[in-house]
Amino acid sequence: MPISRPGISVIIPAYNAERYLEETVQSVREQQWEGPLEIIVVNDGSADSTEALAKSLGCRVVSIPQSGPAAARNEGIKNASNDLIFFLDADDVLAEGSFEVLYAPMAQDPAVSAVFGRAKDFISPDVPPDEAKKIRYNVDGYEGRLTGCSFLKKDVLEQVGPFDESLKSGETVDWMVRLRASSVRIARIPDIVLLRRIHLSNMGRLDPRGEMMNYAAILRKRMKKK
Repeated sequence: MPISRPGISVIIPAYNAERYLEETVQSVREQQWEGPLEIIVVNDGSADSTEALAKSLGCRVVSIPQSGPAAARNEGIKNASNDLIFFLDADDVLAEGSFEVLYAPMAQDPAVSAVFGRAKDFISPDVPPDEAKKIRYNVDGYEGRLTGCSFLKKDVLEQVGPFDESLKSGETVDWMVRLRASSVRIARIPDIVLLRRIHLSNMGRLDPRGEMMNYAAILRKRMKKK
């Protein structure tokens, strides 16, 4: 008799994401999860064919006026119908078997409510070779302090609270700070579960120094509130 699996709601915030969305969705479909699975694409006011493409791929689509990734994630949570939440950026790709390895600690210990794997960068094939040579990126994998590396039980999101929609960037880091300050039991696994695409439009990933300065500002903000 097969082991039952809880349902997963994959939430994909998408703004003008037509270039990579199909590959992202395909990586979810290939997980072969033995349980309910829904893919919610939150169309964040896209001006391209993101909405039509997502529907053609069989995703559940929720459209909102352009409001930023924090608002898109919060809208996805409101529409999620399953017990496990997985956030995935519309230009990233899941590694094979990610859902199974992320779920394993929860299966072993029901008290675990959040599981984090590791991430690895890759340069998108559409980056010109001359530009690709200039890009420094992590090829070995790193700790995934990202929502795209984690399984989260839905009640965790209720306990930690929504993503801060006042932040233009770094909203996931802000949320992670609050998660770590909570009583949620967290597990970490050594597996690479997320492949983060580096392309010429996601400048935050190409500017780690600027990204770290943004993270530091968020940490200072949270410390002042204590």
